[in-house]
Amino acid sequence: MYLYKRGFLRSLFLIVSIFLLFSGCSLLKFNIESETTPLEPELLKTRLDVHNFGITFFHEVMVASDSIMNSELEKEIQLNALAWKINASQAAKNTIFQTYPEIALLDTWILTALMTDYLNEGAGAGLFGNSQPIATEASQRLLNRIDTIAVNTFHEKYNDAQTFVDSIRKNEPIVSSQFYRETVFNDWYRYQNIPDSLIIINNGTLPQAISEFSTRMAIGTEQTMRETQWSGEKLLKQSNIDSLDIQKMADDFNKQFEELIVVLRNSGRTMQEDAIVMHRDIAVFSHNLNEKFDSLMVIATSELAHFRDSLGVEREAIMEDFDKTSNKLVKTAMVELHAMVKDILFYVLLILIAILFIPFGLGFITGKTLTKKKNKE
Repeated sequence: MYLYKRGFLRSLFLIVSIFLLFSGCSLLKFNIESETTPLEPELLKTRLDVHNFGITFFHEVMVASDSIMNSELEKEIQLNALAWKINASQAAKNTIFQTYPEIALLDTWILTALMTDYLNEGAGAGLFGNSQPIATEASQRLLNRIDTIAVNTFHEKYNDAQTFVDSIRKNEPIVSSQFYRETVFNDWYRYQNIPDSLIIINNGTLPQAISEFSTRMAIGTEQTMRETQWSGEKLLKQSNIDSLDIQKMADDFNKQFEELIVVLRNSGRTMQEDAIVMHRDIAVFSHNLNEKFDSLMVIATSELAHFRDSLGVEREAIMEDFDKTSNKLVKTAMVELHAMVKDILFYVLLILIAILFIPFGLGFITGKTLTKKKNKE
């Protein structure tokens, strides 16, 4: 136990020493701080105003579209009303939730102005029949509201901003119900003769960014769910299957099912008699089928026994021929093997003679010849 405590204290002392040693090194200092500059209060107010306007925009367009659909029975007009609130809402989400408040205000202002022109005297002036004023009045209310926000935001630059928006309304009008358009970020700074090198975009501090993201998720998620519902409703109408048709189909089915129940109740005795007759017929058919099956089994058993006997006789004959043939093959193989062994032994003997006696004989002859030469000398 003492050794354990001593080892633990030693390890703890080592860890603390290392920590104190490296804490003096500037490379290992952890300094949690944000280098971002907070957004100015005026820009924060602009962001809040644009977000609140977005909520108003979604509501105004939705209410106007629903009023048109309730007032007009023509299918084409109802489809136009659905397309208007779907496309306008999607385009507004792309403008009001931009990071930089001033650009978000400009893009939303331009979108509202272009939509107003489109519904008043543009390509969408006849989309809603007699209910067209419902759309134009709602759009004009939105334009007045966003114009007030622009006045309070741009102050002395409002006239320049209005001139910029009016030039886009004149030169780039909306020609279809697709309201999406690219941001005017670069066009706005180019209009003010501000070079790219002097453009400073501040997204704010981390808490400000998180707050903006939270608002975006809260509003955007709810609106996306609505758009999904509207798209489904539009698809049903385009397919000539709407909620009324589905309800009518369900009512017709329930009515027919109730009539069927009444018929079954009134014809209960007849169905019981038919069931008895059917049961008797099935019993007769089953008895006949069993008899036929038994006959077939007797025939099959007899044929199987005959086949088995024939197979036994044939097997015995085949085995007898096989024994004769195998004995003959064994005898022939033994004769051939005996002759082969003889040949092999003969060749082995020749090889041994060549290996052992030829070198010895040559050496003997060579030595005898050399001895004779020495004697002569």
